[in-house]
Amino acid sequence: MKFRLLLIFLIPFFAFSQGKRTLATKKMFDKAVEAYNAGNNDEALTMFKQCVTDDPTFTEAYLNISYIYFESEDYSNSLNNSLKALQTNQFQSSIFIQTARCYYHLEQYDSTVHYMKQGSSLGAISESDYVYVAKSLTFLGEYRESTIYFGKAIELNSNNSLYYNERGNAYFQLGEYELAKADFEKALQLNPQSSSAIANMANVALAMGDNETAMTYIEKGISGASDEQKVDLLILKGNYYKNTGDYENASAAYNEAYELDHENAVVLNNQAAVLIELEDYQGAFEKCNLALEIQPEMMEAYFNRGIANEMLRNVEDACMDWEQAFILGSEIAEEYLNSPICIE
Repeated sequence: MKFRLLLIFLIPFFAFSQGKRTLATKKMFDKAVEAYNAGNNDEALTMFKQCVTDDPTFTEAYLNISYIYFESEDYSNSLNNSLKALQTNQFQSSIFIQTARCYYHLEQYDSTVHYMKQGSSLGAISESDYVYVAKSLTFLGEYRESTIYFGKAIELNSNNSLYYNERGNAYFQLGEYELAKADFEKALQLNPQSSSAIANMANVALAMGDNETAMTYIEKGISGASDEQKVDLLILKGNYYKNTGDYENASAAYNEAYELDHENAVVLNNQAAVLIELEDYQGAFEKCNLALEIQPEMMEAYFNRGIANEMLRNVEDACMDWEQAFILGSEIAEEYLNSPICIE
């Protein structure tokens, strides 16, 4: 969501702030806006900084400094200046929205949602800002509310395939596969070449037990995908074969994905799962270790390593792995922890 932000003049809510502002400072602010509009960001930034040196309550200058830093992807400095603007004016929606955008790019999603909602309460927010909230809620695991905000973005722009695709992902996480499928189909209708929508259609077909349809989408996606996109599709292809009990072909698909991306924890974990089915427990153990080096909080890798450890007669280590998997959210790991294997 990159866009050029418009520099603004805010409504002066505080008379005392205006009283400290000299004519020379106001003229410098006007020149800074002209410089920015001419594409001279460095010159504009210098003058805006002089404005806040002359008048530390110059809200408009702080906000415009934030915009310039944001445009150069310096989100920390952008946030610092939007927060300074917020200290002097807590009634302008644009300040809250800019603060939320900064927090999003700094991956502080709780704060993104908080400030964007504050901005929304003070005035209408844009289509892209609804998406900031929706994506943040997705990252936070708040999938139900995420679908609502993607819906708001869709109300403003019903022709953006990405919004349907993202909302479909949220529905998928909620286990509402029919709604997910409908959104993925709409995404493909709007953008028939979307590799992510094609992959999502394959994924939801697998989840609904329609393996043949899944394979149709997988093959369609692979034929036109980049190497990076192929990895996800090959994972799905491996999942298809694993679902049908064809572990040799599942292994071949995961191995092909691994050749394209040696640092993909999902690929490594899926390789481990197939190796367990093929009774190569030492190989599965090693794959899980590699997955956990890349993604230390990977629940599935702990669970699978527990299986491998049990079969290698490392029972204490197996129970420790299942305990960690349970802590990370695995319900099935609890069954193993309460089984005679770990109780004895």
